[in-house]
Amino acid sequence: MLLLAASLGLLGLAAAGCSASAAAPVNAPLAAQALASPTLLPTLRPTATAAVFELKPSSTPPPSSTPFPSLAVQEITNGENLPANYNPLTGLPVTDPARLDRRPVAIKITNFPRKVRPQWGLSLADHVYEYYLEDLITRFIAVFYGNNASRVGPVRSGRFFDEHIVRMYKSFFVFAWADDRVVLPWTESDLRNFLVVEREDNCPPLCRIGPAYDYNTLFVDTFALQGYLAARRTNNDRQDLSGLSFGQVAPYSPQRGEQVYVSFSDFSYNRWDYDPAAGRYLRFEDTVDAFNVPPNYAPLTDSLTGEPIAADNLVILLVKHEYFANTPTTEMVTMNLLGEGDAYALRDGRIYPVRWQRLAVTNLLRLTDPDGRPYLLKPGNVWYEVLGESSTMIQDSVSKAWMFDFAIP
Repeated sequence: MLLLAASLGLLGLAAAGCSASAAAPVNAPLAAQALASPTLLPTLRPTATAAVFELKPSSTPPPSSTPFPSLAVQEITNGENLPANYNPLTGLPVTDPARLDRRPVAIKITNFPRKVRPQWGLSLADHVYEYYLEDLITRFIAVFYGNNASRVGPVRSGRFFDEHIVRMYKSFFVFAWADDRVVLPWTESDLRNFLVVEREDNCPPLCRIGPAYDYNTLFVDTFALQGYLAARRTNNDRQDLSGLSFGQVAPYSPQRGEQVYVSFSDFSYNRWDYDPAAGRYLRFEDTVDAFNVPPNYAPLTDSLTGEPIAADNLVILLVKHEYFANTPTTEMVTMNLLGEGDAYALRDGRIYPVRWQRLAVTNLLRLTDPDGRPYLLKPGNVWYEVLGESSTMIQDSVSKAWMFDFAIP
């Protein structure tokens, strides 16, 4: 604890809270008087490439054994070639190009207990990752770049996986502290100046909104956050976020992908339904513990905008999971999002087998077809479901829905 206190003192971080009755948006300047960019960790070795793209079915195999054909690569809009006013994370133009002259912000957002739903600000994120937390539940880390949001949250604690996101996007990270075994290495590394946690003097942008007895009351205002970062004189220069490929026209696939079920546990499960009118996948969330009753779903919306949570792209990532600690009282999981692995991508009501690749810690996650050509994301936002390598998939013979069942090792 002495080491932790020393690290807090160096960072200017404190565990004390602050309160507010509302988080009012503040149009803060986007450019800070910046210090030099930090030196990031050296490139790590990639993991070995899997030999075959295959998911073992958990019961009956999919009714069709027809393989996915190679994707026909059409005109590619790559992040390296986008005009200055285009967001490299979505492939879409922004109304104010100055908004891109900054780093992204990654924010840790809770998904449990269910009373925290609907969360605030999720519909405005460019990318969202859902992953296994512990005790059979999940949590989100959402990346904001092209949009600001006057309230995002509830903000909760960090986990090992979050470092992958912060380094990939070269982002700031807003979170509500973490286990010492997770956070101490961050506070003693080059990430330290890019961590934003609750302090007595930083509301806004990070405020408690709600009853004092509840711990799911921490929210961040990303408008006000920009001014706060400028006052901290933390480097907030625009970063190289190239690497994603976009195409307006979907690649060909004979396999329809109009409904996807993702089950992390009987506590935490979700469904994505393709809406042809909107051209997006709509999120439906668990409403009951499905031990002795059938699963039940309800649409997930955004308390900030009132909009449904929707994705232009849905990506199921198969990532190696390992236990850092697994005792009756403590469950901590690490996930290796460095190297290569298999995945499924969905857009425009179709599903594709793809590969994910990240060969250096500062690289964005790239997607390719099985032949190594860039997979074309639909211009728009992306939701990633992070599953273990041994997770299983089946296609229901009646509904044709794709069902993914999470497993760790």
